Amino acid sequence: MDAVGLFQDFQRLYGFCPCCGELFRLSDAQLFYQKAPPRTPWDDLNDERAQLERIAERLAREAERLREQATEAGRKERERRLNGLTSFFRRQRIVLNDMKLLFHPVDYVVFRGLGRRACTAVEFLDCEPTSRTHERLQRSIEQTINAGNYSWVTMRVDDRGRVRCS
Repeated sequence: MDAVGLFQDFQRLYGFCPCCGELFRLSDAQLFYQKAPPRTPWDDLNDERAQLERIAERLAREAERLREQATEAGRKERERRLNGLTSFFRRQRIVLNDMKLLFHPVDYVVFRGLGRRACTAVEFLDCEPTSRTHERLQRSIEQTINAGNYSWVTMRVDDRGRVRCS
């Protein structure tokens, strides 16, 4: 009899559990001995796989820990750098939550009262010009504002990406 036929026959044989009386197929039975069966290459492979999984979990935890450390270090560096700038902002009575960093065409835009949801003014902040081009850009923005050559449009983007203008 071949092995396939033997296993197919095991599916046709039934028994009753001596402990609980439940019906079971012989093919579903799990055999056990008084002592552990001899090790096979499959056991060694399973041990190596389990060891690799433990190493992968440890590396994932370490990566997460390093990511958190880097995030915290970045937060501290940001605070350190902002402390130098905040003295200026405090003198100007600028709330940091009202300020947005742009870099171009100006460094910052301050929406006075934005944190209170009552914006009363929009101010542009920029450093001293470092080139003729930068100076011309600042002068152009100033002339545009002074001449009133601007308009205000409020655009709202919903979660689906649709834009609504008011």
